[in-house]
Amino acid sequence: MEKEVEEEEEEEEEEEEEAEASRKKGERGLGEGECGAPSSKKRDPELELRMKQKAAEWHSKAREETLKEIAKEMAKYPNEDWSDTPGVKAREDWEYRWSAIFGPYDTISPIPPMRYTHRKDDPMPRHISVRHTLQIISVKIKGIRGGLQWPINVFGLIAARDTIDRNRIMIFNRTRDNCQTITKELKVKGSVESEDKDLSFLAVPLTGASDRGETRLVNREYTSRLSTLELTFGFVVESLEASISVRIIDGSWQDGFRGAFTAHTPSLKDNKVLLLDSGYCEMVPVTADRMIKLSRHVVSVEGEGDLTVSVLALGTDNVIEDEKDFTPKEAGMSQSSLDVGFCKLEVTVNWSLLSLLPDGYT
Repeated sequence: MEKEVEEEEEEEEEEEEEAEASRKKGERGLGEGECGAPSSKKRDPELELRMKQKAAEWHSKAREETLKEIAKEMAKYPNEDWSDTPGVKAREDWEYRWSAIFGPYDTISPIPPMRYTHRKDDPMPRHISVRHTLQIISVKIKGIRGGLQWPINVFGLIAARDTIDRNRIMIFNRTRDNCQTITKELKVKGSVESEDKDLSFLAVPLTGASDRGETRLVNREYTSRLSTLELTFGFVVESLEASISVRIIDGSWQDGFRGAFTAHTPSLKDNKVLLLDSGYCEMVPVTADRMIKLSRHVVSVEGEGDLTVSVLALGTDNVIEDEKDFTPKEAGMSQSSLDVGFCKLEVTVNWSLLSLLPDGYT
């Protein structure tokens, strides 16, 4: 027992000596450094100057390489306005990551609405269910700059992309010969094509739209070189898809009446989704089989909520309005009618659950 104690004491003394030697070495290192040079020694100004020159040369070379890469990208897309580079960078990133899988950047998503409207599986496969969705309500030009003046004629497109196939889902699309006054996206029409300008060239993520498990409205502003856009969308929880169609079943749409068709849910009732607004200068578009050509026909509806479809007929002396409520279904169809006096309208809603998988998965 005594021997063991003595060995322990000797070990403790050795440890203390090692710690003291280490401490002194550290103090010496703080004063002299690895080469024994005192820390108070003056710096060599010539050496510092050479180091600064080397750093400047390196940064200059790096900048030249960056400019060369940008020039290459500009040559690849000669028709794009590179003054708003985030949009171009988003395209470059998309092509690098996804083009080999989902095709060219300009590809429009082939995934149709009503994917599971007529499916009768009971129960449905697990990947087919209600989902959280984003519902685009409006895109407004809130401000212009760079010498632009109201009114402005614009054309181009607004598109969204999701994680199902990464392709474009068109929200608005107009060609140069069919431009629209003060609206939506993207190019300001000049007197000749060479004078056209990108009003807004943006690519923005809409992920993380809600940190709460409830449907809510989201407003965001995005500023680019020539404009500020205001995007309004709804974050809709546990939702399914409603595809809406409207057909004239009695009478005809009367001349001189503007037609406005909307859809909304109780949780976003103050922000209706515009399905069609004919304006005062145009007739409500009707096909040969008496279908009203809606500008938009697909909306998101909470599975536990309701869908209201409305029509507003505005004449010079009177306004006629009607609306109908629909209860969501996981599949199948619902029908009802709207009456504006001079004609009756049949509203059909096709319901479908959603899936995060592309077509081909069962």
